[in-house]
Amino acid sequence: MKILLLVGLLALIGVLNVGYYNEVSDGEVNTIFFIKKSPTLRMHFFNIHANDGDYRKVESLSDEYRQDIIDYCKYRLGIETEVKNQADVEMCARM
Repeated sequence: MKILLLVGLLALIGVLNVGYYNEVSDGEVNTIFFIKKSPTLRMHFFNIHANDGDYRKVESLSDEYRQDIIDYCKYRLGIETEVKNQADVEMCARM
């Protein structure tokens, strides 16, 4: 029983502190794991810049993509942003 609790605790710590996103390069999908800057139950993130070389314009982003950028910047890079202008999007790409 103690071992089961220990395994459960370690799994919870892993879920809270490890995240990943998928990167497409040369037709291959690579999974990139990272240590989160702050704990959250969300594990799968979307790096808008890992899928193509083009920066997306802020004006054309849906609310869902905007929230994905905000979450990625916060948990992967530790940057709090509201993604209101193009510089916010590019700031997350430079890191």
